[in-house]
Amino acid sequence: MKNAAALGRRQPHYVVLAESLLRDIESGRYPVSSLLPTEKELARQFGMSRHTVREAVRRLQDLGLISRQPGVGTRVKAKTAASRYVQSSASISDLLQYAKEVRLHVGAPTEVTADEKLAARLQCKPGQRWLKYVGLRHAGDDAAPICYTEVYVSYEFASIRDVISRSRTAVYALIEKHFDVQFREVRQQIAAVGIPAKTGKLLGVKRGSPGLAITRHYVSSDDRVLEVAFSIYPAERFSYSMRLRLDTSLE
Repeated sequence: MKNAAALGRRQPHYVVLAESLLRDIESGRYPVSSLLPTEKELARQFGMSRHTVREAVRRLQDLGLISRQPGVGTRVKAKTAASRYVQSSASISDLLQYAKEVRLHVGAPTEVTADEKLAARLQCKPGQRWLKYVGLRHAGDDAAPICYTEVYVSYEFASIRDVISRSRTAVYALIEKHFDVQFREVRQQIAAVGIPAKTGKLLGVKRGSPGLAITRHYVSSDDRVLEVAFSIYPAERFSYSMRLRLDTSLE
């Protein structure tokens, strides 16, 4: 997997800095076992805040390129990123970034009508029509897929069915672009699973091997679930990073 692909193509300041440091590590400017400049030095060098520098360094740490040791500093531990894909999320915009960082290969959708069991899964009323896409996601140039995914899209958006199949833009972003719809939240559930035999065959892993199942319900501003994604990730190919911050205003 190419490191640049792992970091993504958007350009907030922390990504600009992370990509610059990544290139310096790859070129040997900062060899393995050497120390990176301190946060204060990097902030002065790039004209960025300490918070931005800290976020850039965290991205490199997530990729397995560096380690941070209190009292010692930030040490380079590898020249290339680990093959595992690390998703970092703190907002809905991070999900859009994830869609840009990975490739989703899906076939033509099938039309399904939710029975009681599927309706409970999709959090909709029985009888609602959906487009169902099935495919695999790949990170960067990696040949091995990082997950198996089923995406359900409300049938009212059927007119963009072909756009969804060939676009690398997040499905919810396509819906917002082509229709008068705005999503206000994503409800996410993460569970440990043993990978089923059929899914394991597609992913190239053994039946029952450990994995993560992630379910996301995309909810519109009028409180309707309009897209649902079910994904299964082999444990050795994926990890999930999340930041939780205390609300100091409540103290």
